[in-house]
Amino acid sequence: MKIEETSGKTNVPTHTQSYDKATTPSYDKATRRQQVKDTRPYRIMSKITKWMDRHHIDPILGLVPGGWGDIVSAVMLLPFVWFSLFVVKSLPLTLAVIYNTLRDMVLGLIPFFIGDIIDFFHHSYIRNMKLIQGFVENDQAIIHEVNRKALAFAGAILICIVIIILLVKFTLSLLSHIF
Repeated sequence: MKIEETSGKTNVPTHTQSYDKATTPSYDKATRRQQVKDTRPYRIMSKITKWMDRHHIDPILGLVPGGWGDIVSAVMLLPFVWFSLFVVKSLPLTLAVIYNTLRDMVLGLIPFFIGDIIDFFHHSYIRNMKLIQGFVENDQAIIHEVNRKALAFAGAILICIVIIILLVKFTLSLLSHIF
């Protein structure tokens, strides 16, 4: 990880630099953790988490008909996928984040406002942020759990994709019968 020299500011990695333990200078864990938390992508994810789950924008978006709100919500989770893949550089973490994203989408697509009610209590942004924080903070329990379930996450991703396709087809057939 390259550290930029700045005048009078704490040296932090830029958004194009990664959190790579193998090339990190011998800083203590608190310094490394703070450097990652000070990056622009991490701050963006924190703000998205705050608005989408803590201020319940995610379930409100779910009210947009035809699943479009759920698609917008899923797009808002792309920074989490990017961060886990290119900054943390963990494939198991990336699979967990993608699975949480797709599971949120599946739940939100359940028709007749049932999915929207479930989405109000299902906080995928908070869940993904906790996983990413666990990797950044080197929380061995979270890292071990995510690594242990990596293969299950891959299978669950495929199942979620199939369910999303079926729910979209079901919604479109319902709409065609109504209109």
